[in-house]
Amino acid sequence: MASPIPAPTLLLHRVLPVVVALHGLVHLLGVAKGFGWADISELRQPISTGLALAWLAAAVAVLGSAVLLVVQHRWWRPALAVAAVASQVVITTSWSDARAGTAVNVLMLLAAGYGLVRRERGPLSRPDAGRRPAPTPPRR
Repeated sequence: MASPIPAPTLLLHRVLPVVVALHGLVHLLGVAKGFGWADISELRQPISTGLALAWLAAAVAVLGSAVLLVVQHRWWRPALAVAAVASQVVITTSWSDARAGTAVNVLMLLAAGYGLVRRERGPLSRPDAGRRPAPTPPRR
């Protein structure tokens, strides 16, 4: 029987990508409102076209970091941290409507920090990803 998946691994590589991806999709609501593609009554503050582009950039960053996390690419940690900061910047422009997203951004930053700390210690972050194997010494 296979051993159970450790809780940190389960959360980091199975649950977190789903939460992050959903967060990225929510950013697209700001894009839709800013470009006038949809009337979103939940977003009461106006979003200009320029801010809609910022919301789009944040959405792309957040969704991209979710993909990197799923494939366990070696750059998922910095991508997740940058995406969280970009997300928080646009959230502050519509604080009364979007402040709940701050909780996900904090979670993203904590996960990126945890991943950096665990990077050299085991399978949580696949420390061998993107590295060449050590050369084999010649046989005599």
